[in-house]
Amino acid sequence: MTEDKKKPEMPNIMSEASILGPEWIGLFQSPVEFKSEHFEGAMENLIKQPNINSTVILRADILIENKYDYTESEPKLSNFKSELADQKPDIPTTSENEVIIEKNLDDIDLRSIPLALKSRPKVEIVRRIVPRNPFKDAIINQTCLVLELKDEGEEQFDSTLIVYNPHIDDSEDCPFYLPGVQAVGILYRKGTLSLHYLPFGYEDPQNIQNFKELDPSDRNIRIAFRLLQTARKHSTGVMQGYQKRVKHDLVVSKVSFQDRYITLKKKYSKDLVDNWVESTDPRKHVFEDIAIAAFLIELWSKIYKSKDEFEFRDLGCGNGLLVHILITEGYKGIGIDARARKSWKIYPEEVQSRLKEQVIIPSVLLRPHPAVKNLAPHLTDNGRVFQVPVSNGSKFIRDGGVDVPVVAYYSSASLLQSSNVNTAQFPKNTFIIGNHSDELTCWVPLLGYPFLVIPCCSHALSGARVRYPSKRIARKEGEKTSFGASTYAALVDHVEDIAKEVGWKVEREMLRIPSTRNAALIGYQKEKAHAKIKSVYDMLVLEGGAEGWVENTMALTKKAPRNH
Repeated sequence: MTEDKKKPEMPNIMSEASILGPEWIGLFQSPVEFKSEHFEGAMENLIKQPNINSTVILRADILIENKYDYTESEPKLSNFKSELADQKPDIPTTSENEVIIEKNLDDIDLRSIPLALKSRPKVEIVRRIVPRNPFKDAIINQTCLVLELKDEGEEQFDSTLIVYNPHIDDSEDCPFYLPGVQAVGILYRKGTLSLHYLPFGYEDPQNIQNFKELDPSDRNIRIAFRLLQTARKHSTGVMQGYQKRVKHDLVVSKVSFQDRYITLKKKYSKDLVDNWVESTDPRKHVFEDIAIAAFLIELWSKIYKSKDEFEFRDLGCGNGLLVHILITEGYKGIGIDARARKSWKIYPEEVQSRLKEQVIIPSVLLRPHPAVKNLAPHLTDNGRVFQVPVSNGSKFIRDGGVDVPVVAYYSSASLLQSSNVNTAQFPKNTFIIGNHSDELTCWVPLLGYPFLVIPCCSHALSGARVRYPSKRIARKEGEKTSFGASTYAALVDHVEDIAKEVGWKVEREMLRIPSTRNAALIGYQKEKAHAKIKSVYDMLVLEGGAEGWVENTMALTKKAPRNH
């Protein structure tokens, strides 16, 4: 005899009639400690970020926003209408067979709902909800209201109601990421938070009764419970003073990035995940590099007039996935890494030919110093010889009863002539990519080309591991002052400082990628007048030199690649 499937633990649906009116169904309620202003602040944020409530949703574009101020004798209205209100989402498709699903996007008029309590609007919004996969789930418009309520006979508006009202007319048109109802109401009233549904066809009492008889495991009921819990959690967070410290979308707009990401994900993700040949997790690497590609494409469209105006160099390109996407999208460039990867062979020949197995040794470490060059113009190298330990099963050989280290000798002249060495001297129209490029991270801003660098592991200019001191930023927490900065934050700050010291105007962006190492530093404009360090050689001195870089770099070819 089989046991009955255990039902999810969830409060009972409210037995009494909804205070919002006979057309509404009250589902859940919970006593809370926060106040109306905390609830309102949290919910305005959730209105603008519906992805917090559902992982199926990518974002919301605010089309219309009206705000009412009742502090004066006469209400004041301020309104906003986005240029997006009269446009359809500009999500590129890769073939005529791809169709973006949408419902009633021309309908941008505010919708109203029946209410038994006296109300006045505080905020009225029409937002456009864009799902992560608009080829599967519909893009819709939705009215969102922040209403102040008061009971009959009371003078003060002391309750707040949030209303979500999609611009659709029946449950069959309702996208999967929303409950199948005409409207959702989340009410804060006298220390209690409650959630209410307005069913489609609410004029018919039978439709209301049908909802009341739903099993708690029904999807619509589960969504209601989750909406209530999210509203409670975020309102409590506002009460406790939580503030989000990370700001996104400072360099590239969220809309353009996410629309590009949707297109690239649809085009590349399945094939890349299904044919992954590395030992690493394909889901992390594929979606991360698709997002970085989307960001780069939108960044480049902002700073260049066309794809023919520049070329890219991806230094430390690893599995070459980012290079593959960018070249397939029509950009010109090369990926360089000290070790080839299995993945390289699965890409088209056009991409394979643009992936180079080379070590990066900046020319300043091999060429004569400019002062020496002026005195002896015929010199082409600095005359140095580098010793690199060789592992041939043993680090030593026996010579006359003495263990002698096995080393390889490389001269600057030979390295400059080697096809396996890249001195980072590129065409003037080059854009450098340093995507988690480890040892190369601090070098990227010093090479003299526009760049995007995403720091990962902390290394000095010598290639050695290093932990940079953090900029200890004070943060007040109540009456106390605490200090905190991670090792990663210290690395990002240090790379930014290096870039600024040599004259780059640096922009910082926290990328929307599945990685905690998601800080991107971008430099494409020089501010020579603000450069404190006029020469790379001076920066090398300031940073303690780069002694050991050549040896550490040449030794990389003998090591297994890192899994990131």
